[in-house]
Amino acid sequence: MTSRPFVLAAAAVALLGALPVPAGAATPTPSWNRPHCGKVYGDGSVTFTETDGRVLADTTDKLLPVTYAKVAALQEVNTLVSIGKQTIQRSSDAGCSWQLLDKVPDDLSTYDVQPGPGDSAYVYSVNDQPIHRVHGSKVTTVLGPVVGGGLAALDARPGRLRAVAGDGQLYDSSDDGVTWQRVGVPAAADLFLYDAVVDPRDPDHVVIGVMSDGVYVTFDGGRTWTRSRPVERVNAFSLAISPADPSKVWMEGYDEDRSTRFIWESADGGQKFREVLDQTRADLVNGNHMWASPVDPDLLYFSYGTSFMNFGADLYRFVPSTGTLTKQHNPHDGIPSLAFNPTNPSILYLGLAEER
Repeated sequence: MTSRPFVLAAAAVALLGALPVPAGAATPTPSWNRPHCGKVYGDGSVTFTETDGRVLADTTDKLLPVTYAKVAALQEVNTLVSIGKQTIQRSSDAGCSWQLLDKVPDDLSTYDVQPGPGDSAYVYSVNDQPIHRVHGSKVTTVLGPVVGGGLAALDARPGRLRAVAGDGQLYDSSDDGVTWQRVGVPAAADLFLYDAVVDPRDPDHVVIGVMSDGVYVTFDGGRTWTRSRPVERVNAFSLAISPADPSKVWMEGYDEDRSTRFIWESADGGQKFREVLDQTRADLVNGNHMWASPVDPDLLYFSYGTSFMNFGADLYRFVPSTGTLTKQHNPHDGIPSLAFNPTNPSILYLGLAEER
């Protein structure tokens, strides 16, 4: 008799489970897992950390020289794509194991990987063609919009790719990169771009960093451009834009007048910048890689690394509003890439470098 209340409760649960779901009821959004593994099964090019780089997950293999690995977290749950040397790889278990998708003839050292819709990603170079398209487990190749030239940025959304060429010209493709159309005009004549970022919420908002002439920004897809102030005489090597608040833009560069490197911050989408960090507090070089938190508009990560004298790599965590700066060291030769776990952004996936 003591079991009867339990039986009735179980029956009630079963009945509720059999009832139809009301029309229009929200379907739970699938979420990423934490990488439940003590060791990453792969070639050593990608690992992860939950401690801002203090502890890195071990890898089964040691990264071979000379490799500069890049990694991207896709919209597809628990799926990442990475590149290194001549390989394109994929993980379907939140970064615990990696499988080879393709081996390409190109040296991918100067390439980057950009997530696209669903299970897609795009591998492109700042210096060269082609573009490698990843859709699920299939890799195909198309030419970029500029003959013999590369791209400073590639933005991928459903039905459209937007590329930023090395001279600042924007191009769009509606057929997955088979054909390209010019959009707008370059910001100025004879520009050489070091870097570019496209607003993750609005592809018409593009910020470019150039040699000697600082930063330019457009809010109308390249039809008009504004030269950012007061960084007109700066080599703008690296850019990052906050997915949490795209009015926040960061630039790392070299101030020619003061012969000093800084990280600058913009709070208006890239029109005006102010210094927030100088090279007396961190190892700033000609092009530190930077990554903005997807959830906190006041959090920026950047890295420094070198094989010289076996120095290794530092991953910096920087809060611009307070100036709080911390770093974690590891023995690798660099951290060329970082991706955030979309559900747990404190989990960082690191693409590693090996130069020796």
